[in-house]
Amino acid sequence: MLLDLNFEISEDLKLILSSLNELLESRWSTKKLRAVMEGNKDYIEEIWKEIIKLDILPYLSTLSLRDNVIINEVIGRKLLPGIVVSSIVASRGIKNKDILNRVYAGEIRIAISDSNLVPSADEADYIIIGNRLIKRSNCTIRTFNSLDSSMKISKVDNIGNHEDIEVNNAEIALSLASQMVGSGEEVVSMSIKYSKERVAFGKPIGSYQAIKHRVVNDAIDVELARSLILEAAENIKYAWIAKDLANKKIPKAILSGIQVHGGIGFTDDLDIHLHLRRALTLSKLYNSKVNISEFLQPI
Repeated sequence: MLLDLNFEISEDLKLILSSLNELLESRWSTKKLRAVMEGNKDYIEEIWKEIIKLDILPYLSTLSLRDNVIINEVIGRKLLPGIVVSSIVASRGIKNKDILNRVYAGEIRIAISDSNLVPSADEADYIIIGNRLIKRSNCTIRTFNSLDSSMKISKVDNIGNHEDIEVNNAEIALSLASQMVGSGEEVVSMSIKYSKERVAFGKPIGSYQAIKHRVVNDAIDVELARSLILEAAENIKYAWIAKDLANKKIPKAILSGIQVHGGIGFTDDLDIHLHLRRALTLSKLYNSKVNISEFLQPI
């Protein structure tokens, strides 16, 4: 997060964030994510087992929605594999206790979507589309080459037996928006660091107004999205507006971060493109149309 929120989060949440950060710093990296994108699934199993051992998933089900979105920011910054991301988000959004207990135990992993185009369905044991819980063996899956190959998009068809379960789609949308904000925060941090280190014409490029203003504008866009997400965590009716704002602001901020890095920003050497791929993929999920009339008040 760009702003220090230690003054406004509980001691319990600080401990959870500290444990999660310690785990992800020591056991996960974008180097491993790149290996996953090239087909190495062992790293998915390793980090999934570590997440289960940390017992973070039951916490997400019981914490306030506000604390949940803050935790999802951290997860977004670290770019976990797609099936792990979707299972974490599902652990908050679905309300079926039997399924949740199996997720908590690490027995099953879940892919989620609001349409039959489902990221990570090829790696899931169960698939949730809307409020339908579908066992993978009870449908056909056709997987496509995707922008983010760590969470490839699959088309799910010929759905047979399934169970209708209670799903809070607004909370899922908010969790996804929070992960997008995490990516935006990470890229802005990378831009700030690079603009201090990269020297051109005898001065750090961050001292030039063109770069300075771009980075500040990007930081403002990310914080605007984040502020609305935190507001929506207190008043869920704003969830779809928050997701819509994240969809618009975060990819734009990441693209701007690529430009701050100049020519190297367009290469595979940096991790920025990984955040762009993830943010664009998440931006295509859970995009309910906002009925603006419910926010209008008579004069």
